[in-house]
Amino acid sequence: MAEIPAEMMTLERGADNEFSDQEKLYRRVPRESFDGDEPSVAAVELPDMSVGRSKYGRPEWLLLSEDYRGWGVIYFLVRDIPPDIEIIQAGIMSFTLEPRHVPLAKNYPHFEVWVFRDGVHICKRNMNLHLLDPDFHLRWRERIVLASHVAIPPQSN
Repeated sequence: MAEIPAEMMTLERGADNEFSDQEKLYRRVPRESFDGDEPSVAAVELPDMSVGRSKYGRPEWLLLSEDYRGWGVIYFLVRDIPPDIEIIQAGIMSFTLEPRHVPLAKNYPHFEVWVFRDGVHICKRNMNLHLLDPDFHLRWRERIVLASHVAIPPQSN
């Protein structure tokens, strides 16, 4: 693994949940999640999709570990996450998406996209993944992939 840049360390910094609509969010993506030169819908996911904030990091930092050799990095903008919008699915379920800065000890830029259904946070830790409607999940993934751009193309080994 390459050395972690000092700027990645959280140290005494807390979460910064102030976002610019233009801020880039970087997502590392395996080669298999690309259709040619473009990311496929497999490149993004819910819930709690992990990305890196451009305000505090660089796209290449997502590839520092040897585990990600050959992977690419895509990005989308904070504005591509529907802000404070209630998305009604199937006429009865209400979903909202929220950007969250979730710094880790050795990864201050770490950021997650959280999903809520009727105000309940859906995540593995809450053991409520069954609340995530598959149609909503697919529509959101398609939307993000269409808004995404390649920051670092995947490389063949």
